[in-house]
Amino acid sequence: MKLPHLNQYFKDYFSFSTSEQRGIVILGAILLFLLMVSQVIPREVIRPPTDFSRFDQEVMAFETAWRKTEDSIASARRKKLLFSNYRPDYRSKDTFSHPSFTVRETFVIDLNTADTFDLQRLRGIGSSFARRIVNYRSRLGGFIDKRQLLEVFGMDHERYEKLEANITVTTDSVRQIDINNVTFKELLKHPYFPFEITKAIMLHRQKNKKFKTLDDLHLVPGISDSVFKKIVVYLEIIH
Repeated sequence: MKLPHLNQYFKDYFSFSTSEQRGIVILGAILLFLLMVSQVIPREVIRPPTDFSRFDQEVMAFETAWRKTEDSIASARRKKLLFSNYRPDYRSKDTFSHPSFTVRETFVIDLNTADTFDLQRLRGIGSSFARRIVNYRSRLGGFIDKRQLLEVFGMDHERYEKLEANITVTTDSVRQIDINNVTFKELLKHPYFPFEITKAIMLHRQKNKKFKTLDDLHLVPGISDSVFKKIVVYLEIIH
C-alpha cells in the first residue's frame, strides 16, 4: 500500500482558514495570559492565625468580677435575712435589765428671742426659712401670737401644725411705734401698714396735729374694727 504524500497529509489535516487562524491566535493569547497570571498571583493567600488570647483574658476577668458581685449580693441578702429574723431576748437569769428606749427630746422655742440656729431645730425649718422668720419678726416688731407665723412667706397650715407644739411667744420684747412721731417711711415698713392706711393715718395726724388716744384710729378712713385690733398692739402714744 502506497502512503499518501506528506505535503498532502499536512494540507488535509493542518490547513486552516483565515478566520480559524485568527481564532487560534486569540486562544493562544488567552492561554498565555492565564499562564502569566498564574505565575504572578499565588494560588492560595496564607493568612496569619487570629490571636484570641486577649479576648480570652477579658472574658475570664469579666466572669471573675461577675462571680464576686453575685457572691457579695448573696452575702448581703443572707445578712439582711439574719437580722430581720433576729429578736433580742431580754430575759436573762443573771440580770433584770430592760431594753432602753430612745426618748425624743421635747423643747419649746420662743419666737421672739430665738435666733436662726434655734429655729432650725423646728421640724421643717431650714436655714433659709429661719432667716425669713427672723426678718419678718424684725419688720413686725415681734410676734404677739404664734399663729402670726402663718404670715411668713411659705408657711402653710400643714407645716405649722407640725411645729406648733414646740413654739411659744412672750410679748415682753415686742417693739411698739409712737403713732404721733413715726415718719411715713418708717410706718410703711411695718407689714400691717400698707400704703393706703399709712397715708390715711398721716393725713389725719396732720389735720388734727396728733392722736390723743389710740381709739382715735377709728376715725381714720380705712381702719375697721378688725384692722384696729390687728394694729393697735403695735402702737403707743408717748405724751
